Amino acid sequence: MNRSVIFMSIFLMLVFQSAAARQDQEPAVLDNGGIISTASRLAGKSGTATTDPVRKDSRLHLIKAEGNLTVKSSVTTDTFEAYFHVPIAYAEQVPILIQVESTELIDFRFVPVDPPNLLVAARLEKADRSDLDWTAWVLVKENRYEDFPRFVPIPEPEDLPEEVRKWLQPTDCVQTWDPLVQECAGLVRGDTENLMELAGNINEFCWKIPWIITSSFDAVSTLRRGSSCTGHAHAGAALFRANGVPARTILNMPAFGTNFYDYHYQHLAFYDHHWIIDYYVPDYGWVRMETSLGLNPAPPELEAVTYVNDPGDEFPLFRTDGIDVQWHTSDPCLGLNNPDWGRAHVAYRDKSMTASKDRVESAHRLTASVFSQYTATFGIKLDPAGALQRQDAVDSQSRAVTALLDGDLDGYLYHMEEALENYVQIAVNPITDILVDDFEKEPLLWTHGGDKDEWEWGAPVVGPETAHSGTSCWGTDLDGTYENNSDSWLLSPEIDLSNMASAFVEIRVWNSVREEKSHGKIEDYLWVDATTNGSSFEPLCNRTGGISDNPDIPSIGGWSRLVLDLTEHVDHRVQIRFRFRSNGLQVESGSYLDDFRVYGREAR
Repeated sequence: MNRSVIFMSIFLMLVFQSAAARQDQEPAVLDNGGIISTASRLAGKSGTATTDPVRKDSRLHLIKAEGNLTVKSSVTTDTFEAYFHVPIAYAEQVPILIQVESTELIDFRFVPVDPPNLLVAARLEKADRSDLDWTAWVLVKENRYEDFPRFVPIPEPEDLPEEVRKWLQPTDCVQTWDPLVQECAGLVRGDTENLMELAGNINEFCWKIPWIITSSFDAVSTLRRGSSCTGHAHAGAALFRANGVPARTILNMPAFGTNFYDYHYQHLAFYDHHWIIDYYVPDYGWVRMETSLGLNPAPPELEAVTYVNDPGDEFPLFRTDGIDVQWHTSDPCLGLNNPDWGRAHVAYRDKSMTASKDRVESAHRLTASVFSQYTATFGIKLDPAGALQRQDAVDSQSRAVTALLDGDLDGYLYHMEEALENYVQIAVNPITDILVDDFEKEPLLWTHGGDKDEWEWGAPVVGPETAHSGTSCWGTDLDGTYENNSDSWLLSPEIDLSNMASAFVEIRVWNSVREEKSHGKIEDYLWVDATTNGSSFEPLCNRTGGISDNPDIPSIGGWSRLVLDLTEHVDHRVQIRFRFRSNGLQVESGSYLDDFRVYGREAR
């Protein structure tokens, strides 16, 4: 079994033991055979939550999040990129500054992904081994849920805002159509029409799901036999969606406090990444739920959020393809587990302070404005004056962090205003689309070839049930399995990146390929590379694989989103190539591609 899976399960079992201890101290209370929510027990009333009295002050928390990644073997090119997630601007939190360090580091930039998630693309020099460390300073404002509603009718889908309806979708990971999900959804709902009571019941239900060492994180597998925090979160999302309530899974780094870290994990020195959910309450907004620890609503200062899933990005298995909400490199020779995340992620509250609500809100808004400019300008092509202003702004952000560590909120606000003034003078252009192809219209501008080439365009018959959008996509063989010993490619038309300050490519990928069952190694794989001259190609991402062959895991796959950095190729015309290779053994449905997009910022 993957070492990371074992370590992750050990960590989460320790966290669960803490929750279980509280559960032993406070037995579940049943009402006519139904589950009463944790919030109900605390408040003594069905569907209510205990909140603090309305106060005029509020609290700010400074969370320090750190991570380490290691590339354990050399790459095939002189430089390469490592991709990884860092804390994002989300709800009550916004990062102040993100620092990336490595002896091989050339530069790094932020890759924007919708919804407003963030990847870091760090460009490194070739080495036999590369160690990379990152630190994120995150400002979090308190949320006491002072106006938390006691009764909200469970909504009808047509009454929900259009922008939240996508989180009602069934997926290969949140299988709302499954009879077991439907049965459990009916159990937690009972006869209530109160969304707040339903949320409490789901919270209690998920808290009691068994914790086991597993590599399967989808809702059905979790409800059958248990799972880690990832499965708990997906089960919770499934129970909400099956009852018509939008819910999304959230990846974060727990920050339970320095004492918890010092006394419980000082020898292991990690917190790791962790999954929870939030659910949508009409006329109120998204509410965070800690599906592993039984917290509803969950205080935002307990986690540094690093990723919020779109339905299509929910992943049911642990590192099967190397691209779903994980970290990977640009070189296909490295494969999975490079970079190795090494269990070295940690987050903790470094400083807390009390201020008026107005000042807390002002600090949060200012930080969000600075972070938006910071991520838009960092690592992209700027003229010398712009590069100097950007460095002055980053220096001001560093001074702002120091001020906050000293408890000096006035100093923090002063230095962040300095940073914003510098960023505004840079005035980068907004993100625009350079080329968008949903593969729905002819004439086709793509070419393909290679050994045993069977790349086809049209509606899939074997593999995915449908294209990611519309009816058409590209696949290695739309109506059959791919060939043994294939080495084939699909090449994009030329893409003009001249006068661009940054550029990125996004594609939806569906994979079902051979994996070596004993250790999950991908035997048949797809990778992506680029060319500026039509003959020499530079790799953009490592091997992407497919679904697990483990017969105990339901047949699940799904369309994954892959986003890659093209900024090194600005000022050129570039073509993107998808290359598929298979060996002489078992064959599967293959690789499918849809919704190709290249976007970026124009240079001024």
